[in-house]
Amino acid sequence: MSQEFDCHYGEAEFNTIKAGIGAIEAVLTGSDIHAKERLLYCLDWYMDPYYKKDLSAIQKPLIELLQRIAVTDDDMGIVEEAFHLLEAYTEGPYEILEKNVDRVPEEYKPTALYLLNPNNW
Repeated sequence: MSQEFDCHYGEAEFNTIKAGIGAIEAVLTGSDIHAKERLLYCLDWYMDPYYKKDLSAIQKPLIELLQRIAVTDDDMGIVEEAFHLLEAYTEGPYEILEKNVDRVPEEYKPTALYLLNPNNW
């Protein structure tokens, strides 16, 4: 994450999630690091089953997007949070990670390999 890590999400992030996967993807593939941080933090709240938020309509594309972010983003904090969301709140298979495991940063390869191990599903 950036040195001035911004975890203070609010109405803008809620509206992005409500707008759907296209809006989420626009933020997470964009260049505003703080917007990415806030949205990923907000997604953590949405994805946590304790809060009983229903993301079933976008679950599969969101899991695919998080995998893409994990193998393509240049910011290690963003990659770390994408892996956190995948590991904490999703189940495989993780086809994008499997096809791109060579693109996973070295420090996150153990997490990627853990997710790809079918015995962990």
